[in-house]
Amino acid sequence: MKKHQQGFTLIELMIVVAIIGILAALALPAYTDYTVRAKVAECVGIISACKTSVSDYYASMNALPADETAAGCATTTTQYCAAPTVVDGVVTVDIDDAAVGGDWTGDGDLVLTPDATVSAWTGGTNADAADYKYLPANFRAAP
Repeated sequence: MKKHQQGFTLIELMIVVAIIGILAALALPAYTDYTVRAKVAECVGIISACKTSVSDYYASMNALPADETAAGCATTTTQYCAAPTVVDGVVTVDIDDAAVGGDWTGDGDLVLTPDATVSAWTGGTNADAADYKYLPANFRAAP
């Protein structure tokens, strides 16, 4: 009688393990980039909320707010971002470089500058050009 093979042979198992290793090696950098983008997106959300407060202030007072208190911006610091600051209508959020981690090279601030009538905003950052891939397109320039 012939004995039928049951299960995998050792070489088949080694091939499966190698394929899984290759897939993991390809997926890990993409996942790291994704997590850094998500952390930076938290800061974008904070600066956008403060932008709305500055726009509301301008609509009611016909002038730009002098600081974040006058604008009514939230002063909450999160795990990845400092509280937004406002100086003459220009909104800035400092990104906590150590907390973001990953390939983020550091010293990133997001800056939103309004035009004279607060009808348009210009985004910018002082982050390194290597970090631009983590930022939304409207922040990929110097302020």
